[in-house]
Amino acid sequence: MNLKNNSLLLTLTYLISMSIPNVLLSFFKNNNIYYSAVTLCSLIGMLAMIFFNTKYSFNNIVMPKKTHSLAVIAWGVTGMVTALILQRISFFIETSFFHQSMVSQNTAETLTVLNHYPYYIFFVVLAAPIMEELVFRKVLFGNLGALIGPVGSALISSTLFSIAHQDGHFLTYVIMGFIFCFIYAKTGKIISSMLSHVLLNTIIVVLSLI
Repeated sequence: MNLKNNSLLLTLTYLISMSIPNVLLSFFKNNNIYYSAVTLCSLIGMLAMIFFNTKYSFNNIVMPKKTHSLAVIAWGVTGMVTALILQRISFFIETSFFHQSMVSQNTAETLTVLNHYPYYIFFVVLAAPIMEELVFRKVLFGNLGALIGPVGSALISSTLFSIAHQDGHFLTYVIMGFIFCFIYAKTGKIISSMLSHVLLNTIIVVLSLI
């Protein structure tokens, strides 16, 4: 029962948190209201998802491991560095063979929003990556892996992760998804892939603003 509760509650909370701002935008044609709602709803959604993941805990096929806290942090940092390097390599492949722009549309739009609404940073570097890890890695990789196996669940998780970002660099996001799956599987701790994702988003924003 905990598998169903864990997966359903995490997924529904994520979808609701992401949907409410769009509903508000249909009534209030105001960007400030929209991005305020995105930030607030995502932070509330993040806390709710952490609560549900704790209350309805489910040790999937990834999690029965004892990993030292320092190892979790080390793997989290390793995941960030690896993702950053492979992101550049995949950008090169996409631009060289598929004639795509080196600029990520998703990153460019995010930076534009941050220039106008600085508080949006809490969504970009904290709420979004944590919620995404709980859905795409915990539910779609870890929990689903109990039903279809880790390889199939990693492929589904990473593909949906890429599609969700609505960016032209499909391969790049798939690769990042696989890296986060690997970090989670290696440590058995979802906080490790959360750390990788949070650090990656933070580094990308900082480097883009320099």
